[in-house]
Amino acid sequence: MAVNQSELSRRRFLQTSALGAVGSGFLTSAHAKSDKKTKIDTTKILNYNPEMKYRPVGNTGVYLSVISMGGLLIDESVHHYAIDHGVNFVHISKKYKGGSSIRTLSKVMKTKRDHVYIAMKDNFDDIDKMLKLLHTDHFDFIMFNRHNHKDVNDPRILERFEKYKKQGKVRFMGLTSHKDVKACMRAGIESGNYQLLMPVLNQPALESMTEEIRLAHQKGIGVMGMKTMKGIKKPALQMAYLKKLLQNPAVTTVTKGINSFEVFDQYFKAMQEELSFGEDISLYKYAQSNRANNCMMCSECEGVCPHDLEISTMLRSKDYYYEEIGDKELAVNTLRNISRERLDTQFCRDCHECEAACPNGIHIVERLEKTHRLFDSYLV
Repeated sequence: MAVNQSELSRRRFLQTSALGAVGSGFLTSAHAKSDKKTKIDTTKILNYNPEMKYRPVGNTGVYLSVISMGGLLIDESVHHYAIDHGVNFVHISKKYKGGSSIRTLSKVMKTKRDHVYIAMKDNFDDIDKMLKLLHTDHFDFIMFNRHNHKDVNDPRILERFEKYKKQGKVRFMGLTSHKDVKACMRAGIESGNYQLLMPVLNQPALESMTEEIRLAHQKGIGVMGMKTMKGIKKPALQMAYLKKLLQNPAVTTVTKGINSFEVFDQYFKAMQEELSFGEDISLYKYAQSNRANNCMMCSECEGVCPHDLEISTMLRSKDYYYEEIGDKELAVNTLRNISRERLDTQFCRDCHECEAACPNGIHIVERLEKTHRLFDSYLV
């Protein structure tokens, strides 16, 4: 049964806004200064800069900068600049932008490896090659990418991690997901195996994931928000949303692909500021008016699709990789890894089961058909 999201109730708004922050585990604007008040031995913080904020990853002893650098958009000079401003965490995958992203990061790591923690996302079959490329003998976090909650606790994951940990090649284990995100994160939390979670935390996802984020914090698990600005086009609202995310003490760091000094400076400035009531109201209004344009990768649509289409992957390839980031190659390569049958939209117009299940009321069929038109000739 479809969930009507045209009007978010006042109760749920209060739970995820500055107004109701205390009750839901969020910090209000009045309490947002706690980062500054908390006594921290700064000598334990890697690459410490007094103007940057840092948060602990549970009981690992690791403190991460609340702004971290993502791996899709990497500019060598901007990464140097960010690290010089106190950023101490980078996230990468060998697959980003056909491998060009990790090669660019390799140049940065020649001189900056000792200033940052590295989170590596992959299947790790060639971990030695990746370690050499990034001028290191270990990764601080390895991020296992799972898109079904049933696969989160596959014993082979722990077996591989323990193998590499004994060899001194990894320190901590993390979990990321682009599908079935809420259930995957819940399974990861309950397993007790992961020290860092990397969920989608755009506006509707933050609302949906309130309990999981709170539980992760309670259990001493770090949270690295990704795809946080998905669906927010206005720079001022993006900065406001960063402030909102950082109001929540359970959000350890926000990872962003930043490829200009100007954009980094905007994030750095916003990080130091408190979310105003007016900004929070503007975010709420924007979220409500744009719900139908913002996929939170919950996979509810795929659960009811009678043709077992890879709906969320198709939408992610079009909306995020192609339209938001401008990486057509990544979009095409992502779709090429899916069988043609699971990309076939010929029956969608007469079905719409996915739209009935979507909690955000997204016009999925129309967007699937657009995806098909955009990429069909490249998938032959």
